[in-house]
Amino acid sequence: MPVKVYLTQMLVRHLGIEPELTAEADTVEGLLDSIDVHHQGFKDSICDESGRIRVYVNVFVNGRMLDREPKALSTRLSAGDEVHILASVAGGIRGP
Repeated sequence: MPVKVYLTQMLVRHLGIEPELTAEADTVEGLLDSIDVHHQGFKDSICDESGRIRVYVNVFVNGRMLDREPKALSTRLSAGDEVHILASVAGGIRGP
């Protein structure tokens, strides 16, 4: 089932991939695995060592934000779904 994936510029630059991808998968975890086959390190950028979505990453399926529990990766996907993966950016310059 083709699913459209949109990535933030931070992930695009970090992984050297396109900001919009199309992949086939039945679940969010399958989607991450599918992209990781072609872009090694992708899933590790999204999930931590325990298999949860990283604290600084938000994953949305059709506008609904997934939680960071392992079951979130089991979220079912259907043809035409849109997945947005947003990595937070922190830092900056402190004022005087």
